[in-house]
Amino acid sequence: MPLRAILETQSIQSFNLDHEEWINLKASYKNQSLLMPCCQAKAVPKTSKLGTQYFAHLRKGDCTENQETKEHLYLKFLIAKIAQEYGWSVTTEHAGQTKDGEQWIADVFCQKGTSKLAFEVQWSHQTNGEYLRRTEKYANSGVRCAWLFRLSGRKSISDSSFIEAERLPYFGFKHKDGQFIIARYETPVDEFIRGMLTRKLAWLPKPNQQMLAHVSYIEEKCWKCKQFTNVVTSVVLHDTDGQPISHQNFTDEAVAQWVANHIPKQTLSSHGIGVIKERFSKKQGGAYISNGCIHCDALQGNFYQFKYFDEEERYLVIDWTFSPEALPVKGKWFFNGKPGLSFY
Repeated sequence: MPLRAILETQSIQSFNLDHEEWINLKASYKNQSLLMPCCQAKAVPKTSKLGTQYFAHLRKGDCTENQETKEHLYLKFLIAKIAQEYGWSVTTEHAGQTKDGEQWIADVFCQKGTSKLAFEVQWSHQTNGEYLRRTEKYANSGVRCAWLFRLSGRKSISDSSFIEAERLPYFGFKHKDGQFIIARYETPVDEFIRGMLTRKLAWLPKPNQQMLAHVSYIEEKCWKCKQFTNVVTSVVLHDTDGQPISHQNFTDEAVAQWVANHIPKQTLSSHGIGVIKERFSKKQGGAYISNGCIHCDALQGNFYQFKYFDEEERYLVIDWTFSPEALPVKGKWFFNGKPGLSFY
């Protein structure tokens, strides 16, 4: 059930026709040549219960084209309409191939200038490996690909069940309260597509992005000199608007190394924090980058990381240009500045 047909040798798209034009086509198609693009069989213009304008075979015959659910077709129709509204040249069921000759057919193919974008609506189950393989085919063709896939079942799903990668933008949808929503962001599909096309979907943090690093610390009593000292517990990266991007614990060696390399000793000292450097620990049987007492420089172990100290925690802020080499951070997809739900 495609959204495209051949009318008197010209390719037409159902979403390009307004309601009146569609009614006229339904009244006149029998007197014209209207063919299915998949097999050149006679086509019939129809309207689904969801309001989707589409083409169907007059008689199915031997055509091997995959049948789509009305919901699948509706989402393709919706994406195509929105992309066209935003100035993209849109073709549905668009065939292409990689430089090596591998074939692909995009549910909705969009082009604006040199930018090429494919939308895929995945109704049936597909493994993460298959998502990656098919996305790579598009990438090898110079096409960015975004996936919307159906979440089945009523149980809550953890976002950790899916790959979080910049090269694989794929987002699960559910049917809820009479509409399709992107579950992770609790956002209607149409609003999400509009957001994607207006740069409201972003992979963060980006290399060379200006960040505000909130370096959190708490007060602890030094085991050696018995005086109070402040110790660094974590680093939370924010964008320049103050939106949290990533939370990193000081127990991560890369985070501790970043603090030691990027925050001046004078800044730490002014906040009651001792020198951050490598120290030898008899208990650990080796050296690691650690907090030190501001009074006696004794190594302060990381046992405090397991306490709950939300009310005691304070932080200092520094401006920093993000560099993945200096501080590896697991990026995330943000929509409207939000990372979305962890369970949905």
